Amino acid sequence: MLGVMQARKGVRLQGGVITMDTATATPSFLIFAVSNYAAQIGVRTFRIKRIKGINNAGVNTEIHLGTGTGAGFLDSIPPLQTFDGLNFDFVEADLPEVEWNVDMTGYTDTATIILQVEIEELG
Repeated sequence: MLGVMQARKGVRLQGGVITMDTATATPSFLIFAVSNYAAQIGVRTFRIKRIKGINNAGVNTEIHLGTGTGAGFLDSIPPLQTFDGLNFDFVEADLPEVEWNVDMTGYTDTATIILQVEIEELG
């Protein structure tokens, strides 16, 4: 059975490859910027569909994805556990159904993580 959010379909987009090379929320890294063409389409929203990457940190670590930066950072989904030296691929079934209406930022507990997100942009 589809979740409530799954009934709405959008356009799938891939974000850039991000190297999160510092272990701090100040500043956090811009993971995906929401489309904002106010004069033409308004602000779009999106859902995460997939998160791929590799943990080069030298230890097991967590990835925090949310909004804001520094003391104003808020996790939007639970932290994702990654294992030292291994790649990871969190798919749609692994991720909560959260709709974002602002830029997605993130940080790790230990540097260095390389990741890329795939999102579904909704109108």
